[in-house]
Amino acid sequence: MAVNKDLPFQSDLFHEIAETYETPVFVYDEEGIRTNARAVNDAFSWSPDYRNYFAVKATPTPAILRVIYQENMGFDCSSRGELVMVKQEGLTEQGLFYTSNNTPDEDYQLAAEMDSLINIDKFPYLEQVRKVLGKLPNTMAIRYNPGELKEGNDIIGNPKESKFGATDYQVLSALRNMKEYGVGRIGLHTMVVSNEKNPNSFRDTARLLKNLADRALTEQGVEVSFINVGGGLGVAYHPDENPINVAAVGEAVQSQLGDMGIPILTEHGRYITGPNGYLLTRVMHDIQETYEPYVEVDTSINNMARLATVSAAYHHINILGKDNDSTRLMNVTGSMCANTDKMFKKRELPTTIEAGDLMVIQDAGAHSRANSHNYNFKLRAGEVLVRPDGSHLLIRRHETIEDLFATTKGL
Repeated sequence: MAVNKDLPFQSDLFHEIAETYETPVFVYDEEGIRTNARAVNDAFSWSPDYRNYFAVKATPTPAILRVIYQENMGFDCSSRGELVMVKQEGLTEQGLFYTSNNTPDEDYQLAAEMDSLINIDKFPYLEQVRKVLGKLPNTMAIRYNPGELKEGNDIIGNPKESKFGATDYQVLSALRNMKEYGVGRIGLHTMVVSNEKNPNSFRDTARLLKNLADRALTEQGVEVSFINVGGGLGVAYHPDENPINVAAVGEAVQSQLGDMGIPILTEHGRYITGPNGYLLTRVMHDIQETYEPYVEVDTSINNMARLATVSAAYHHINILGKDNDSTRLMNVTGSMCANTDKMFKKRELPTTIEAGDLMVIQDAGAHSRANSHNYNFKLRAGEVLVRPDGSHLLIRRHETIEDLFATTKGL
């Protein structure tokens, strides 16, 4: 029998959502999002002027961003489109942290117009920003890549092989130039882990940044005004995993940076929305037997692309109403014309599965709808938000065939 993982709603609510909005559809738990946002804010409340800049790339859905904004968070943007979305929704008042790479001039211009905190990815970008804006902003930062000094993980990889960030020498040179050009508030940033659940990893990252800040003062005469320790809080995707201790992460960072008395910033996204989103999909046929047994559903891997791109990706599956039934190893597939559309391989699933059953794919609230695509002209799923009182509303409609032709119509 498969190990169960609890759901936040009764089966009746999932059935109601499926009947109301059709499947496949992403479903978000607003109360869960707020709870996790508050946990992050509480964990870093020791820092003066603390702010978490939610990573927009995790869940770029306006209604979700509005909920997060209401929990006193700003936004970490990494592209022009993300900046435009936040601007159009009027969600700029709590601050924007703009970290991009290979950035066009006009994107830096827009970021500056929106009073974003520009965080450059490479030393030479400093001169690009100065030329584009005519002068450097009063507040800036640069992204540090510690190379061999820090191990990454399965998702983000080895820092030394990463395209992001600058070496310690390049960072120190950039900080000196920022000061010479009159930047008033100078900061450090790094992002070296993703989906990390060990508080010690965040402590080690904080120590590296503290050491670099000390060197900036002694070697370049630059006093660092703030430090962004990045994001990376992990999600317990597997049912036998323990949730991350967010308070312990805050304490680990405080142990290294608390005595500095400067604002400590973060950019956590996955932890806030990831475990509070679900992909609801319907079984299309009874179990199909060939060389292996298959369960065919009405979504495809285009709506869960991280299953194909992240080797360690795991999402727990519930078949509503059948948690206690006997199981066997089966594969879950969509209808895409590609063998990569084997979404879940050899998973323990109920032998009683039949056409019409509802499947809930858990922990799909981050990097799922955001990474979805249209290969094979497959449509991306809509999104529904469940309010704390149990009511629900459509926050993104399902894509249509007409949407896919919109960019070529008339050409």
